[in-house]
Amino acid sequence: MVTANEYRAMALQHHRWAGMCRSSQSREEHFRLEKELLALADSEERMYGARAPEQVSYPQASKHSAVKYVATEEPMR
Repeated sequence: MVTANEYRAMALQHHRWAGMCRSSQSREEHFRLEKELLALADSEERMYGARAPEQVSYPQASKHSAVKYVATEEPMR
Protein backbone atom coordinates (compact mmCIF):
# COMPACT_ATOMS: atom_id res chain seq x y z
CA MET A 1 0.00 0.00 0.00
CA VAL A 2 1.31 3.44 -0.91
CA THR A 3 1.45 5.96 1.94
CA ALA A 4 0.62 9.65 1.80
CA ASN A 5 4.32 10.49 2.05
CA GLU A 6 5.10 8.29 -0.94
CA TYR A 7 2.34 9.98 -2.97
CA ARG A 8 3.84 13.36 -2.03
CA ALA A 9 7.31 12.20 -3.08
CA MET A 10 5.95 11.07 -6.46
CA ALA A 11 4.15 14.41 -6.87
CA LEU A 12 7.38 16.26 -6.15
CA GLN A 13 9.17 14.23 -8.80
CA HIS A 14 6.51 15.12 -11.39
CA HIS A 15 6.85 18.77 -10.42
CA ARG A 16 10.61 18.52 -11.09
CA TRP A 17 10.04 16.79 -14.41
CA ALA A 18 7.54 19.48 -15.42
CA GLY A 19 10.25 22.06 -14.88
CA MET A 20 12.53 20.20 -17.30
CA CYS A 21 9.98 19.80 -20.10
CA ARG A 22 10.32 21.80 -23.28
CA SER A 23 6.91 20.88 -24.59
CA SER A 24 4.01 22.70 -22.95
CA GLN A 25 1.83 19.61 -23.47
CA SER A 26 4.29 17.39 -21.59
CA ARG A 27 4.70 20.02 -18.85
CA GLU A 28 0.93 20.23 -18.36
CA GLU A 29 0.73 16.43 -18.15
CA HIS A 30 3.30 16.37 -15.34
CA PHE A 31 1.46 19.16 -13.49
CA ARG A 32 -1.81 17.21 -13.88
CA LEU A 33 -0.20 14.07 -12.46
CA GLU A 34 1.28 16.12 -9.62
CA LYS A 35 -2.19 17.41 -8.68
CA GLU A 36 -3.67 13.91 -8.82
CA LEU A 37 -0.94 12.50 -6.59
CA LEU A 38 -1.36 15.31 -4.05
CA ALA A 39 -5.11 14.64 -4.01
CA LEU A 40 -4.41 10.95 -3.39
CA ALA A 41 -2.05 11.87 -0.54
CA ASP A 42 -4.70 14.09 1.05
CA SER A 43 -7.30 11.35 0.63
CA GLU A 44 -4.95 8.78 2.17
CA GLU A 45 -4.37 11.04 5.18
CA ARG A 46 -8.08 11.64 5.66
CA MET A 47 -8.89 7.95 5.36
CA TYR A 48 -6.19 6.59 7.63
CA GLY A 49 -5.10 9.64 9.59
CA ALA A 50 -1.53 10.51 10.38
CA ARG A 51 0.46 7.36 10.95
CA ALA A 52 3.16 7.71 13.57
CA PRO A 53 6.01 5.77 11.86
CA GLU A 54 5.75 7.59 8.52
CA GLN A 55 5.11 10.99 10.07
CA VAL A 56 8.02 11.04 12.51
CA SER A 57 10.45 13.81 11.74
CA TYR A 58 13.97 13.64 13.02
CA PRO A 59 15.84 16.86 13.79
CA GLN A 60 18.29 17.74 11.07
CA ALA A 61 21.83 18.52 12.06
CA SER A 62 22.72 22.08 11.30
CA LYS A 63 25.94 23.01 9.55
CA HIS A 64 27.26 24.42 12.81
CA SER A 65 26.63 21.27 14.84
CA ALA A 66 28.24 19.13 12.13
CA VAL A 67 31.30 21.38 12.12
CA LYS A 68 31.57 21.18 15.91
CA TYR A 69 31.30 17.39 15.77
CA VAL A 70 34.03 17.09 13.16
CA ALA A 71 36.27 19.60 14.96
CA THR A 72 36.04 17.71 18.27
CA GLU A 73 36.48 14.28 16.73
CA GLU A 74 39.79 12.53 17.44
CA PRO A 75 42.07 12.46 14.36
CA MET A 76 42.49 9.17 12.55
CA ARG A 77 45.85 7.40 12.91
